Amino acid sequence: MSTLPFRLRFLASVIIATLLTACSAEDGVDGPVDAQLWDIVTYEGHLTGNSGSVFTFRQVNDSPLITLTSNKTLEDTEAGTRMMIRYIPENGKAYTDDRINLLSAARINNGSAETEWKKEYDNWNRDKVFIYSSWRSGTYINFHLRLTYSTDPRVFTLVLDPSTRDSEMPEFYLVHIMAEPTDYHDRAYFASYNIAEIWDSPSVKGVRIHVADTNLNKDIFTFHKNN
Repeated sequence: MSTLPFRLRFLASVIIATLLTACSAEDGVDGPVDAQLWDIVTYEGHLTGNSGSVFTFRQVNDSPLITLTSNKTLEDTEAGTRMMIRYIPENGKAYTDDRINLLSAARINNGSAETEWKKEYDNWNRDKVFIYSSWRSGTYINFHLRLTYSTDPRVFTLVLDPSTRDSEMPEFYLVHIMAEPTDYHDRAYFASYNIAEIWDSPSVKGVRIHVADTNLNKDIFTFHKNN
C-alpha cells in the first residue's frame, strides 16, 4: 500500500491476521459451536499495559455506538484504522458493549473522503466496480465490492464534488482508476470512508454517492440523516 491514502496496493478482503480459530464439530470436537460475528470496526487502541484492544462501531446508520474489548493486542496498527474483525461475544449477545474472543482481524481500505477535486479524478468512472452493497454506519460510508486484481498502485477513493459542499445533499464520487486498463480476474474487497467533515454540517440533510457499478444497475446511492 502506498503512503498516499488513495493510491492502494489492494489486499484481498479475506482475513490476513488470524489470531485464534474456534473449534467446531467439523474439527472433530464435540460440544456447542459458538456463533461468530463479522463487523467493520474502528480500532481505538490498546488497553493500559498493552494488554488488549478496543474497537468501536455502529452496526448501521445511527444505531448505538458499540464498544468491544479483546485481550488480544494488535501490533503495528494505528488508532482510527478501520478493520474487519471476526469475533465471539463473551456474553453470547450480539451488538452490545462486551468483551470478545477476537478470532481474526484485518485492515481494510479506509481513510477520510477527499474534499478537493483533482484533474486525475476526471476519469473517475473509467474502471468500473462491481458493488455487492453499500451502507452507512455513523459518519462512515462502507462498500463491499469486487475490483479487477492488479499488483500496481491505483487511485481508489471517495471524493466530494466541491461545488456541492454547501448544498443540502452534497455529492461524492467513488473514484477508481487503475494504472492502466486491465483485463484480469476480480477480487472482493471492503472499503470504508469517513465523511464526517461534510456529514456533521448542520445544513446537510444527506449525501449522494456516484458509482460506476456493473452489478446493481444503480449509479447513485443516497443516504439521508436520521435513517
